[in-house]
Amino acid sequence: MLKYWYKDFAQYPPGHRDYWRTRLIGHTLLLSSTFFLVLTLLNIFYFESYEYATLDASGFLLSLSILAFFNRTANVNLASWAVTLMITGLILLFVASVGGYAHSLVWATLIPPFAFFLLGRQRGSLVCLVAFAVCAYIVYGQIQEAKPVTFGMGALFNVIEVSIAHILLFRFYEGTRSSAYRQLAARNAKIQTLAETDKLTGLYNREKLDITLEEYVLLSHHRQTPFCLLILDVDYFKQINDAHGHLSGDRVLVQLADSLKSLCREGDFLARWGGEEFVILLPETQLSLCIKVAEQLRQDIAGQKFDGQSLTISLGAAQLREDDTTKTLVNRADNALYQAKHTGRNRVVAEASTPSVRAVND
Repeated sequence: MLKYWYKDFAQYPPGHRDYWRTRLIGHTLLLSSTFFLVLTLLNIFYFESYEYATLDASGFLLSLSILAFFNRTANVNLASWAVTLMITGLILLFVASVGGYAHSLVWATLIPPFAFFLLGRQRGSLVCLVAFAVCAYIVYGQIQEAKPVTFGMGALFNVIEVSIAHILLFRFYEGTRSSAYRQLAARNAKIQTLAETDKLTGLYNREKLDITLEEYVLLSHHRQTPFCLLILDVDYFKQINDAHGHLSGDRVLVQLADSLKSLCREGDFLARWGGEEFVILLPETQLSLCIKVAEQLRQDIAGQKFDGQSLTISLGAAQLREDDTTKTLVNRADNALYQAKHTGRNRVVAEASTPSVRAVND
């Protein structure tokens, strides 16, 4: 039965700007049909008020007619207007019929939530302005009459019924808000991931590397803790592309990235710098240990196959100094890599201007 009320429209999938309008239309028509049916029965059997029973029965039939129209046409704009005008018209007709007495005016508080959600800010404002102008006119008429007021069960039922309607309505609104927030959070997380991830390898990209490197340098300066940087480059990578094609070269880079990710220590930061070059940030690490880590990486990579091919890497290492910026640190590591590439490749070279200079060969 609920599948009939909450029909899924292919043109309004979750995430579509009109999706929640379609849900509210179904939600409203289900509630209004139920309410008007209950009110019809109450007015017939409890209050014996056949005039109001006829009004409520009209609302019940009108709700079913709008639902049938909406399910057939999927016209969310016309259905939104139909639901808003039905709710507004029936409420005002009821309030006017009882002269605004018996707390009937409380029904008018249901108009803004429907009008604004279904019609938007401008049209909703117009509908509410007209509706509350009518209510004000009715209250003005009460003032002119100045007759004593008594309250009976009708007033109590009006308050209870409207309170239930508000609870259900705003429960629905909270559901839409929570759902929209979750979708937005998931979308933002996806965008953030795409913005900082290298498309080919799945590692962090250059933009993320630059931000993280800046943070690590500032933190290491502040805490006066050691920090090292490794730049590694695939040896003779152009020959792989030339001999086996760029698709094979891409597979090699992907497999190498996966291998480096598994070999890096916990807490190290790995990113693709560009092309066949990768960078590893090693927080709280002295240069001597950095060289050992780099040498272990070199040996492990040399012992593996990547897309069926043997591979070697050259690495340049540098440790942060007191007067370093990110630029000077990267420059020294890059110079060390240059030395490794031009002194035989497949080796680790540390920054040449420190006492702990080392070159590790096969």
